Amino acid sequence: MLAMDTKEKAKIVGAAIKQARKQRGLVMRQLAEHLGVHVAAIGNYESGKNLPSTENLIALSDFLRVDQGALSRGEVVSLTDEPLADAERVTDPAPPPTGPMDIEILGTTAGGDDGDFRFNGERQGFVRRPPGLTGVVKAFALHTISDSMVPRYFPGELIYVGGREPVPGDHIVIELFPENEGDVGKSYIKYFVRRTASEVIVSQYNPPKELTFNRYAVKALWRVIPLAELLGY
Repeated sequence: MLAMDTKEKAKIVGAAIKQARKQRGLVMRQLAEHLGVHVAAIGNYESGKNLPSTENLIALSDFLRVDQGALSRGEVVSLTDEPLADAERVTDPAPPPTGPMDIEILGTTAGGDDGDFRFNGERQGFVRRPPGLTGVVKAFALHTISDSMVPRYFPGELIYVGGREPVPGDHIVIELFPENEGDVGKSYIKYFVRRTASEVIVSQYNPPKELTFNRYAVKALWRVIPLAELLGY
């Protein structure tokens, strides 16, 4: 097998750094501050324009709490039991305009030179409204960014969220309050098992396990709308 060239390696390592950062709920600025570099340097790493030095790759791995050897191969292997974010918000719940392409994709760079995809209300485009969502106001879209729910949902898959309130037995998106003021809270896609006065209990498929979230850390629970419902069945 031919050795991977530098450009190809930079591309896959950059994609892994970006995935790990988003799954930790961080922005580029925080990585840049940790390394003592300009945020543009982190952007160059994530886009594959530059390959981090060994020293910086080790520092990034420590900060992101992922395995350094795996990261150098373009893989993300967490070194903690903390669940990684499953979803990246690409729209906000809001009264939509009329028309077949009327579910907004909202997101833009925020905080000056952060260089991250944030959600401050600037319109970036639209995704098509499925027939089953006709008249549904609070519906929006997400992209999945992890494989914890494979084979039900795959990384990069677009899902629609909203409609009625979620109940046990639904697939749900759990939106947490941000840990720091001005940040965006993490989101997770899971299977809704049950809830108590103080906990939300969910499960995932890959690897199979049950997870518990503190209800006071949960900002919102959103139902993932099944395909049959999206199609109007």
